[in-house]
Amino acid sequence: MKLINVTIKNFFGLILSLNIVFLLCGDLHSQDLDSNVDFSDAIDAEEKRSKWGTEEHKQSLIDEMSSANVSLFIDEHLSEITEPSRIFYKFEKFSTLEDNFVGNVVLNIVKIDEEKKKYITFRYLKGRNKVRFPPQIGAKGNPVFMLFFERDARDMQRLTGGNALFFRSRIRHAIAATETKDISLNFKGENISAQEITFKPFTKTKLKNRVNRYKTKEFRVTMSNKIPGYIYKIETFTKDTQKANDIVRETLTFQGIKTNKELREIYKKRKDSGDKS
Repeated sequence: MKLINVTIKNFFGLILSLNIVFLLCGDLHSQDLDSNVDFSDAIDAEEKRSKWGTEEHKQSLIDEMSSANVSLFIDEHLSEITEPSRIFYKFEKFSTLEDNFVGNVVLNIVKIDEEKKKYITFRYLKGRNKVRFPPQIGAKGNPVFMLFFERDARDMQRLTGGNALFFRSRIRHAIAATETKDISLNFKGENISAQEITFKPFTKTKLKNRVNRYKTKEFRVTMSNKIPGYIYKIETFTKDTQKANDIVRETLTFQGIKTNKELREIYKKRKDSGDKS
């Protein structure tokens, strides 16, 4: 019972800090991934926690809590990262309707203060595929899955003329009704314990016109506490039931982590050797 109470207590602050990114990031500017980032407009997760919702709202969240909610919104994915670091991911898109591409996503923990509060910036793709997200202060969970879902909601809006708010809402409700599945994951030649979260947000939703192509769209998140930041892979797969050639698959896969100190040393070695890559 004590563990449950602690879990519920932690839930509200974490879900708020991540959902603010999810809901509001479309209107804010990106920040560079260096130590000179201005955090004056960043999200303060702890300040917001004290102002979180009404008692009725809290109770509704508790009633909806699933193991997927716990894994994504409560577990402290970044707790083992104790110095400024960058987590690297590879993003891949395959589509029969649009150009395919491969890009990089970087979560940069710029600094960690005396209270162990983390200051985070993001680089989410480049060029015409780039998505701008605001910096974040105090997050204990890994925001990268929320960024993935946010971009996906915006993409569905772009392709259908629908409302991104609708897509976000269906994704959040689907997570709240989903349980995790224990699996074994082969990572760097070693089998490690992991959890898999799979859900289809639109199977029971009345969809019209072009939105109907997402009827069977599937989301899958693979996580493990053996991997820095917990998130190993996020995938979506869409196949239009009425148009067999309409297929889209997108994946975000963990590539590794480097401390900022290690990155500076790598840069120095390249500079000393004349390598400009």
